[in-house]
Amino acid sequence: MSTSGKGSTYHHGNLRQALVEAALGLMVETGGTDFSLREAARRVGVTVNASYRHFRNKEALMVAIAAEGFRRFSQALLEGASAGTSARDRLLCSGRAYVRFAQANPSLFRLMFGNFSAGRQDEELVMAGGQALSVLKSALAAFMGKPPESEEVAVAALRAWALAHGMSYLLMDGQLAHLPWDADALIDRVISADS
Repeated sequence: MSTSGKGSTYHHGNLRQALVEAALGLMVETGGTDFSLREAARRVGVTVNASYRHFRNKEALMVAIAAEGFRRFSQALLEGASAGTSARDRLLCSGRAYVRFAQANPSLFRLMFGNFSAGRQDEELVMAGGQALSVLKSALAAFMGKPPESEEVAVAALRAWALAHGMSYLLMDGQLAHLPWDADALIDRVISADS
């Protein structure tokens, strides 16, 4: 649908999602969040005033981007786990997917798990983040043979999260470049030693 001409911003289709996608592209290009809502609107081909119908400011756009990141992250974890043939394999594959997602989307990953998102109570962001945690708990519950909401699974989820998260940041920041293993081999060695 055309976005050029006066008044066409009202007929963009899904302008909210288009702005999120444009901002995700800008994050890849800039390596961070150093861009404006106006730039995202320009990339979509609408005026900044049209973008205000969906996002009151850049911060609101960033919340939506973080939520979209968590949805994509959850999907990556599910797809990773589906490659496994046993509960243990599914857990390992999910761990690999976690680290691969971080490596493929470093700016988005830092936004999702950084100070910006910490403690925010935006409903969309809370739900999307909770979905990702549920995927992790489900994989661990299957592996452990325990209910997903049990204390044992909650503690194991924190341990697994800390492990994969720490590994992700160490790899993203080049701290493990001196080791002779690729990311998958590192994940397998570290996670397998703890399973």
